[in-house]
Amino acid sequence: MKSLVPLIVAALLSGCVAPADNRTRQMNQDTQAIEQTYVLCKSRVDSTPEAIRLSEYFVLGKNKNANYLQKTANESYATDQQISDIHSYHANLSICRDKAVHDLQSANMDYAKLVSDYFTKDDEITADVVNKKTTIGEANRKVTQSEYSFSLKGYDIKK
Repeated sequence: MKSLVPLIVAALLSGCVAPADNRTRQMNQDTQAIEQTYVLCKSRVDSTPEAIRLSEYFVLGKNKNANYLQKTANESYATDQQISDIHSYHANLSICRDKAVHDLQSANMDYAKLVSDYFTKDDEITADVVNKKTTIGEANRKVTQSEYSFSLKGYDIKK
């Protein structure tokens, strides 16, 4: 009888662990699907004429790494045309962001909060550029640091 107790306990525990593993796996799959949808939406926004013009000076979209050092060293303020482009780009990007955060809230609340905080930080940097409180280079450096911090925290939450 004593030898059956560990087997019964193991069987009961394995029944408890498997659903938790399945929930984690499902949460990760849902999160990944939402991220893929966001990337697709953002890539469409990054293909707009405004985004293409902005990507010559700002670290964003498909040309993120092109002339990266020049972009981070640029100590000029945004021009009126760039500010107009930023408003258009941000309006389009907000649609992608809002949907991603909304969908993530049902899949992974901790990750949804992290993503929301990251978007808020990005919005603050953008507002400083639009209000000419931050140079283009400083904004690019802040965005790069924010992305790095986000990816580290995101990795911790997802694992």
